[in-house]
Amino acid sequence: MKGDDLEVFLKLLTTEVLQSATDARDLLFRRDPSKSRSLFNRVTYISNQVAQLQKQALEKAMRNGPNRESLYLQGLSSVASRLERISDLLLNLDRQAGYLTRISVLYPYNLDEFFKQILFGLEKIFPAFVQRDVGLAVKLGQIEEKLDSCYANRFSRLIKEFGTGSSADDLVTVIMIVHYLERIGDIFLEIGEKIIYISMGEKIKLEQYKALGEGLKATGESMEPANLDFRSIWGGRSGCRIGVIGHHDDLGGQSDQTVVFKHGPASKMTRERDNLSLWEEIRPGLTPKVKAFIPAEAGNEAALIMEFVNSRNLQALLLDNSSDEARQGIKAAFKTMFKLWRETKTIKEVSSTFCRQTEDRLREATTLFPRIMRHEGSLGPWKSRSVAEVLAEAKTMEESLKAPFTARIHGDFNLSNLLFNPETQKLTFVDIYRSRETDYLQDVSVMLVSIVRLPVTGYQSRLRLYQVARMAESLVRSFAQEENDLTYKARLAFGLARSFVTSTRFVLDDHLAAQFVARARYLWEKIISHRAKNRPWADFNFSLEILEIYLD
Repeated sequence: MKGDDLEVFLKLLTTEVLQSATDARDLLFRRDPSKSRSLFNRVTYISNQVAQLQKQALEKAMRNGPNRESLYLQGLSSVASRLERISDLLLNLDRQAGYLTRISVLYPYNLDEFFKQILFGLEKIFPAFVQRDVGLAVKLGQIEEKLDSCYANRFSRLIKEFGTGSSADDLVTVIMIVHYLERIGDIFLEIGEKIIYISMGEKIKLEQYKALGEGLKATGESMEPANLDFRSIWGGRSGCRIGVIGHHDDLGGQSDQTVVFKHGPASKMTRERDNLSLWEEIRPGLTPKVKAFIPAEAGNEAALIMEFVNSRNLQALLLDNSSDEARQGIKAAFKTMFKLWRETKTIKEVSSTFCRQTEDRLREATTLFPRIMRHEGSLGPWKSRSVAEVLAEAKTMEESLKAPFTARIHGDFNLSNLLFNPETQKLTFVDIYRSRETDYLQDVSVMLVSIVRLPVTGYQSRLRLYQVARMAESLVRSFAQEENDLTYKARLAFGLARSFVTSTRFVLDDHLAAQFVARARYLWEKIISHRAKNRPWADFNFSLEILEIYLD
């Protein structure tokens, strides 16, 4: 079956589902057993046709191999599957209507308002899909909002009508009917997002696309999908969607038209916008410029449009065995931070909270590696406690440990958030929504562990990471000495223990996770032993060989 034939197949499907919607609407107001049987037969036919279309699309995609057309064929199959789900929900409407004591119960609820949106959507699916029309796809997605509003209005009214003398059985049935109508809106949203995906080549939610459109409009950029590329970058665990937006000829290099789009929880986006503005005042040019901010509306998510920086992050440089360039970048980053820490330094003791931060993330680490985190045992007089027990004891001792001053930190100072261009020596900091005034060792411990946790194997490669981490630590140690920071080593131990445990969330290897946890245990046990002897924090020390990690 040719691609054109498959499109004809899709058109026939949408026509059948459109007729099913018309029949289902009619049956809600005029019961007709023969028409109910006809609807059932039509829905069964739709299911069989969807199975046939999906089979043909899959065979064609497998013959062609992965390419843009295979994405289109996958989308075709996905849209067909969703059309089948709509037809199933329409059949459920007829079944529910059969439970009503009288059909007139439905009259006051103006169900035509639902069907007006549903029929409009069914008419637009085929042209939106075959033309890759993102504008129509957005309209399909907006049907979900309209049906949600219709449902909320009816549901609120129906709840009030319970206990007013109306038949409870009938009211429950009406609730089920409007619920099925509302669920059809969810499917239109999925179809709209699928069409956007096919058009742009990247999976992006409707809310994200709308925020992107608003942001680009604010910057004066075009939002024509035919001229637009969206490429996801910087994947992480922050719950944010980040991508580079540019025209087809822009993404190979920097362009005034190329920007970064970041969409996520409104609180994070607002905080990052504010921090970017603050950093632009403190260190102009060190962070990307904000081109537009799209605040949250009905939902809880907002977006930023930022300047695109044509540089690689330090993690990529290290993974590509470009250790000399990575060293340059790390030195430049710390040199910048030393200056910033001195300029923002406030002589104010602040409590260390590394153990509390570890506790906040302990559940996830325990879920991933329960045996490692909960292990207890003994060997003669030596006893091994669970991570939670050792951490709890170390936490009581951390309460007496204070940083001698506060300073402005990055907040997530890891290799992937530092962009560096070796040719121009330009350094850029990204993802600074956690930036705040606190102990500078928050940044240091994150950086050191982000180096040694890289998934690099082989003795020489692992040795190189260890040497880079030692080099970074020596730079910070010199800074601490110059600032007369006498408890530097003790706070670094708490910070490294925190980062080792929380880094288990980024690995899938039991052996590596066990090494991380063993190093955290070593640091906590050493701290506990030190304080049990009533020795001052300034005398605390530990071996930096804990940064030496080898993988098979």
